[in-house]
Amino acid sequence: MKFTNHIRERMLEYNISEQEVLEAIKEPDSLYLDVLTGRFVAVKKTGSKAIVAVFEKNDETTLITVFPTSKINKVVESRIRSGRWIEI
Repeated sequence: MKFTNHIRERMLEYNISEQEVLEAIKEPDSLYLDVLTGRFVAVKKTGSKAIVAVFEKNDETTLITVFPTSKINKVVESRIRSGRWIEI
């Protein structure tokens, strides 16, 4: 798996470990396709917050960005309602 510079910056900014990102990608609680970008969006709940990890899958999995949220239901519902994300 390849980590972009951007995701590394976000991991530092939000204090998210490499292990947490990998767990979100490998064992997500839910997985979506972002129809605008064609990227995958993995959601992993961790206690009172959730980690959202965005990645591409070609020959190699490239991890694009990650962010935490305490309002995961609102984030997901909004993206699904707008047609941006499709659950897979």
